[in-house]
Amino acid sequence: MFSGTQDKCATCGKTAYPLEKVTVEEKSYHKSCFKCSHGGCALSPSNYAALEGILYCKHHFSQLFKEKGSYNHLIKCASVKRAAEAQTAQAAAQTAPAAAESS
Repeated sequence: MFSGTQDKCATCGKTAYPLEKVTVEEKSYHKSCFKCSHGGCALSPSNYAALEGILYCKHHFSQLFKEKGSYNHLIKCASVKRAAEAQTAQAAAQTAPAAAESS
């Protein structure tokens, strides 16, 4: 029996297999999910910045910091995004069992 990997992508929650994953700060991501949350830029372990678990490319991170002069608005945006993602994941989890039962 294949035991596989237990690593889940921190962005989408699906299994991240060794050939398609990037691991940073003890979190795994699919290469396609490891992108800037502001501009969608592809990231690498050497060109990203993370704040409150939200990924940014260094360019957008510094640009957003320079806009306001502090990280407060980024932290607020990160909290809003995290709450929206949690709500979406919760709704999907509630819908999946109902769909399975009706089949």
